Amino acid sequence: MGEQTGEKRQVRSPAGRAEFRARPTVRLPLEGISMKYFDSGFGVVLGTALVVAVSGASAQSMPGGAGGGTPPGLAEQEQGPKEIYIVGYAEPALASYQGDRSGLAKPARKGGRVDVASAEARAYVADLGRRQVAHEARAARVLGRPLKVRQRMQHALNAVVTELSDREAAALANMSDVAFVEPYREYEIETDAGPQRIGADTVWNQGSGLPPGQLMDGSPLSAGARGEGIVFGIIDSGINFGSPSFSAVASDGYQHVNPLGSGNYLGTCAPGGVDEGRCNDKLIGGYDFVCEAPGNRCGVAGIREEPGFGDTSGHGSHTASTAAGNPRTVEFRGAQVHISGVAPRGNIIAYDVCYTNISDGRGLCPNVSSAAAVDQAVADGVDVINFSIGGGSSPWSEAVSQAFLGASDAGVFVSASAGNSGPGPATLGHHEPWVTTVAAATHGRQGYEFLLSMTGPGTPPDPLQSVVLTPGSNGVEHSAAIAGTTAFVVAPDFDSGSDGCAAYPGGTFQGAIAFVRRGGCSFSIKTNNATAAGAIAVVIANNAAGGLIPSVPGTTIPAFAITQSDGDAVRDFATGVSATAAIGYPAVQVANTPDVLGDFSSRGPANYELVKPDVTAPGVAVLAVDAGDTIEGFEELVGLKNGTSMAAPHVAGAAGLLKQLHPTWTPAQVKSALMMTADTGVLIEDGVTPADPFAMGSGRVDVPAAARAALVMDESTANYQAANPAEGGDTSSLNLASMAEGRCIDTCVFTRTLRSVRRPNVKWNARLEGLPGAVSPASFKVRGGGEVTLTVSVDAASLPADGGWRFGTVVLEPNTSSPHVAPLHLPVAVSVPAPQASLDPSDAIEVSLPAGGSGQASVDIANVGGGVLDWNYQASGSISAVVFASSNGSIGSGTRSAYFTDLGTGTYTADDFVMNETGTIDFLAARGFVVGASDADPMSIASSVTWAIYADDGGKPAGYPNLAPDTALWSYTATPGTPGLGFSDRWVQFDPTLAGENVVLPPGTYWLHVRFDIPFANRWAWYQSAQGVGSQAQVVISPELGGVWRATSPSNPGMAFEVNAASNCGAAWMSSAAPSAGQVDAGQQQSVALNLNAAGLAPGQYDARACFASNDPGMPVSSVPVRLTVTP
Repeated sequence: MGEQTGEKRQVRSPAGRAEFRARPTVRLPLEGISMKYFDSGFGVVLGTALVVAVSGASAQSMPGGAGGGTPPGLAEQEQGPKEIYIVGYAEPALASYQGDRSGLAKPARKGGRVDVASAEARAYVADLGRRQVAHEARAARVLGRPLKVRQRMQHALNAVVTELSDREAAALANMSDVAFVEPYREYEIETDAGPQRIGADTVWNQGSGLPPGQLMDGSPLSAGARGEGIVFGIIDSGINFGSPSFSAVASDGYQHVNPLGSGNYLGTCAPGGVDEGRCNDKLIGGYDFVCEAPGNRCGVAGIREEPGFGDTSGHGSHTASTAAGNPRTVEFRGAQVHISGVAPRGNIIAYDVCYTNISDGRGLCPNVSSAAAVDQAVADGVDVINFSIGGGSSPWSEAVSQAFLGASDAGVFVSASAGNSGPGPATLGHHEPWVTTVAAATHGRQGYEFLLSMTGPGTPPDPLQSVVLTPGSNGVEHSAAIAGTTAFVVAPDFDSGSDGCAAYPGGTFQGAIAFVRRGGCSFSIKTNNATAAGAIAVVIANNAAGGLIPSVPGTTIPAFAITQSDGDAVRDFATGVSATAAIGYPAVQVANTPDVLGDFSSRGPANYELVKPDVTAPGVAVLAVDAGDTIEGFEELVGLKNGTSMAAPHVAGAAGLLKQLHPTWTPAQVKSALMMTADTGVLIEDGVTPADPFAMGSGRVDVPAAARAALVMDESTANYQAANPAEGGDTSSLNLASMAEGRCIDTCVFTRTLRSVRRPNVKWNARLEGLPGAVSPASFKVRGGGEVTLTVSVDAASLPADGGWRFGTVVLEPNTSSPHVAPLHLPVAVSVPAPQASLDPSDAIEVSLPAGGSGQASVDIANVGGGVLDWNYQASGSISAVVFASSNGSIGSGTRSAYFTDLGTGTYTADDFVMNETGTIDFLAARGFVVGASDADPMSIASSVTWAIYADDGGKPAGYPNLAPDTALWSYTATPGTPGLGFSDRWVQFDPTLAGENVVLPPGTYWLHVRFDIPFANRWAWYQSAQGVGSQAQVVISPELGGVWRATSPSNPGMAFEVNAASNCGAAWMSSAAPSAGQVDAGQQQSVALNLNAAGLAPGQYDARACFASNDPGMPVSSVPVRLTVTP
């Protein structure tokens, strides 16, 4: 569903709070990417991770103090603090350059990749460098100061990293040679048996498994492929460079070959670099983009990061070893386990772009660091990038997403994690069509677990003989078995709520396993009190549903946790009896059902007409290299991790194997092979229900099948760019191995082109399963190297018109019994929107009649949704109608509107709306964000929120907030729990009628003001909007100190808010319509005549509403104002 403009509609919930949905023609970008929010210092802040683009809005700072206009020169204007921005220039980066400049030839390609070392490439990069300097000279004239560049990018992006104030950013965005200006933001990190689950071991031994002479690209058939010659770029938190998983000689004796030549290394491993001596023939390079420029995070209080690409998080080491780590046997919880990367003989370059926030352990990754890393990876000639980091919800306007497009154009495959915000719908990131987005599932092994086995009295129930324990952290490791004759003692105050917070009587647990309950004090206190009472181990039962990892620093015996349900069962069995139990060692491998999605794995739909995620891979209980909190001393460390972060490197490794087997395949062709051959037997988290494509994509990757794909699909960078919905593009038209259409009315048609990469010619049969429709041609034969275009038609007339998604599959079956040709499939997702009423005219109908006369007015009722719209004229009753509604859309800037409780002053914002008829205000909403915590409910921080309506005073509010005397026509201060007050998706909402307020406004212009009483550190900003009526939105700083109203950002005339008012339906002079009811098919309209009668009316103006009830679920009653002018 594309980014298109349209009106926002309101739906009332039974609770009286408003919910917002977009018309089916509207699709706003998902927001809420984790990032840094920063303040101009004068009222305007930048909100969600959105770009200040040439065609979009810009953030402006507001001068403080009283009176005066805006100074004419930018350099003389009062500036907000300078922050980090990415400034993109208009010329294509090296990856996308097509040789259309005189004297600069198109760079050559090697094995499908841009040859960055070619003379043509070097010449173009040098020219870009000169042009960047010229752009910056022009920028200096605009800004009145030189532009200080922190980082230059020319390979995947043509951009620089610099420091700007928000006003300067807006000024640069208006320059013709600037493509975009993006503020600093931070994406979050998304966090054995996996390679075998996806079939990598088969490819290791058999390669493609194809007989000689079947490959069209002339690729040599290999007896096996393990990633030899493939370079992986791991953009993450760094790498545990001393781990044997990254050594030059693997445990199986394989000596890695450095493609740069032995002893030659890239980045900070080069002579004199901070990482000199840390690289080898496997780990051939690394970079630090987060401690050093452009991130510059080292030395910042509260974060953990060291110079160089060493890993102090473990996340990057885990993903790198999963993609391409050496095969080796490790000890984990006492068990000997064999681990290997998917492409174990590949080379690795580590790009450190993430640091750790010490207070909460989150890994945060600046966009400037990530974009620079992608650019460098293209310059280094990597084959595959793994990006287990968030972002990507706005592919055409995020710098990192655009860098990925450049990388794809350069021949680099990009695998990215879908996100860990599942299982709810529309929770995923990385919507880029050119990126492979990966969901996470089980691989058949839950983990290596220590088990509690109750051994007495008698024969315990079977479930109690193998209770899974979770070891505590930061304490003593469990290193020896505890015999089954050991006493197991339930704490005497187990369910008191504060068990173990005070000392137990001496000898309570003498020589026993202590069983205690969580709650009331720290885990260390409980463990130490049990130790003092004689315990040799402690098992802590959770007091709430969910998992628990107890942190037990300062303890001296092993501590474990069990779930609440297991704890209750053990308590019931062991209380009041002489119980015994064992805790085993080493850990036991616990099996689970394979291909079950993790409940955390994010789900679609995407923001656009796309099926996302693309594929699924193992991402639950993945065992791989870990790292400690320093870059050395943890070389042997391995750990289990869950997350789509762990799934993405499985696909990166798989893509590397395919690139080795098919070196001429483009990233899109590799992606299509992985998708069309994936195993569809994936289940959702309940382990029973089949997953749909918005959960699993095309299915769990199957590398041997992908290696045998006889048909693949390609797409061009030009088409990716042209599909930008904000520019009128259609993502459903992209040549992807999936299909999606959110407005499938009557019939929707997709075309897909596939290329044969195999000999001999194969005949295929094509059909559509799961949805009504057909594939044409239904059978076809395509010669090696030839193409076939398929037309897929979905007959939506028989599908429910309710806005729900339905799924089907295009199945391509080879008409051959040969095992060397894999069957293919492409998922299809369609939605038929519910009926939706649209009235024309929608703003007002004006009719003039002589006194005593009669006449008619015409209104058209259209069904702009699906199905059949059933409607009828409503001559009485009332309706809550939208007086004004606007959204911030893709605008991420906001203006403060808050009273700062700790400063005793505030900044207040207002915007105007027009009442065309008398109405009772029954709904108000404003969209904004808490600076630094964008998705937080401001009412969880603020003491109150004030709503006020002012009269108009020549284009500004008639009065000032928080200044005596209060001249507002109406104001109400709501506190948490006030009836009618709510919060949803950053919209603060209020129904005055539920709070007992009767706000009746006659026709006229008014100003809405919303403010929070909140500390300055948590100030609330009201989103700006490109929509507005009448005057520019106004802001005033400290009216108590003489501040006056002045215009907000000239680029954005209004604020994001909605006002609804209740009005009566019909009137005595407009009591009927012809016809009075009807049905309208999708895409059709029906004319209705309103019968008007001025009999008995004195000359003057009369206002009413023509109301139409319908089966439109979003707006059950639609209306249009009617003004009757009676003349003498």
